Amino acid sequence: MTAAALAVLVTPAVRAAALQFDVVDRGGGGRVQRGRVPRLGGIALLIAGAGALAAAQVLGIGVVDLLESSGWRLRWLGAGALVVLLLGAVDDVRGVRPVTKLAMQTLAALIALRGGYGFGAVTNPFTGGIIALEPFGGVLTVLWIVGITNAFNLIDGLDGLAAGTGLIASITLFLVALAEARPDAAVMAATLAGVLTGFLRFNFNPASIFLGDAGSLLLGYLLSVLSIQSLQKGPTAVVILVPVLTLGLPILEAAATIARRAFVAGIASVFQADRAHIHHRLLDLGMTQRRAVLVLYGVCAAFGALAFLAVSMNGIGNAAIVGGVAAAAYLGLRRLGYQLFQKSHGRPARYGSQSKSAQFSGSASGRSRL
Repeated sequence: MTAAALAVLVTPAVRAAALQFDVVDRGGGGRVQRGRVPRLGGIALLIAGAGALAAAQVLGIGVVDLLESSGWRLRWLGAGALVVLLLGAVDDVRGVRPVTKLAMQTLAALIALRGGYGFGAVTNPFTGGIIALEPFGGVLTVLWIVGITNAFNLIDGLDGLAAGTGLIASITLFLVALAEARPDAAVMAATLAGVLTGFLRFNFNPASIFLGDAGSLLLGYLLSVLSIQSLQKGPTAVVILVPVLTLGLPILEAAATIARRAFVAGIASVFQADRAHIHHRLLDLGMTQRRAVLVLYGVCAAFGALAFLAVSMNGIGNAAIVGGVAAAAYLGLRRLGYQLFQKSHGRPARYGSQSKSAQFSGSASGRSRL
C-alpha cells in the first residue's frame, strides 16, 4: 500500500518535470499520438520503491534489516539500478548508440553479479537434481540480466503493456516466494507490485506518462535480479523453469524479434527498430490498444499460473508444461503471421521518422501510438 501510494504521489511530479524540461514523446511518422506525452516514468518507479522501503524501516518494521540478513546486498542492487536508470534517461533525452547501451547494461549486470546476485547452480526441473554451473554461472547471470532488461524495453510499445506485464510477474514472484517460505523475496516482489500498481493509474491507456527507456530498462533489470534471488533453493540453486515462465511474454517477444530480424531481414537488422512486434500484430488484427494490452495481460497471467504450478512439480509434469508452452507459443506466432525462419530479401517495416531508428528495442521512443 505504501509503495502504491508513493507512486501515485510521485508520478505527477515526475510528469510535470518531464514536461518542464521537454522530455516528451511527440509521435510522428506513421504513429498516431495524443500530443506530447512525458517520459522518464522510471524515475517515479525508483523513487517510490526506495521510498517505500525507507519508510518501512523508519517506522520500525525492519524491512531493510530482513533483506540484508537474507542476503540482499541493497547497495549493489541500487548501484546497478542507477546505472540502467541513468542510461535510459540519457537515451530518453538525447539517444544512445546500441553498442553503448549494451556495454552499460553489461556493466549493471556485472555490478549485480559482484553483489552476490547470480546463478551458481540450477535445479533440473525434470529430475530435481542440482546442476552446477561454475565457471559458466557468471556468464549465464550476465546474459540473463541483459536479456531480460532488453526484453522489457522491447515490449514497451503500448500504453501500460510493460508496466502491467511487470506487475503480473511481480505478483507471480510474490506468490512463489510465499509458497517457498521466502519472506524477504515476498517483500521485494510486493514492493515492486505496489509501485507498478500506482504507476499504472497514469500509464494505462490513455497514458499521461510513459515509462520511457529509463523505466523499461529499470523494470527489466529489477525483475531479472528479483527472479534470481526469489527462486533460490538453498544458497545458490535456482529453479530455472520458474523465472523463464514468470517472464514468459518478454522472453517470447525478445526471441521472436531476434529470430525475425536476423533470419528474415538479415543479421544487420537485429538492432533496427521495426513495427512487427507481437502487440503490433494484435493491432493489425483490428484490436484497440486497450484490448490488445488486456489480451497480453491474459497471456502473462497464464504464464504466471504455469510458473506457480512448476514450483511443486518435476519430471513428467514439467515436461508437459514445457511442451505445452512451446506448442502454444509456436501456434500463436503463426496465427499472428510470423514467418520467423523464412528468408526474405525485403526490409522490415520501420517506424516513422525517429531519431533512434538504429536502437535494439522499439520502446517508447519507437512506439506506435495507435
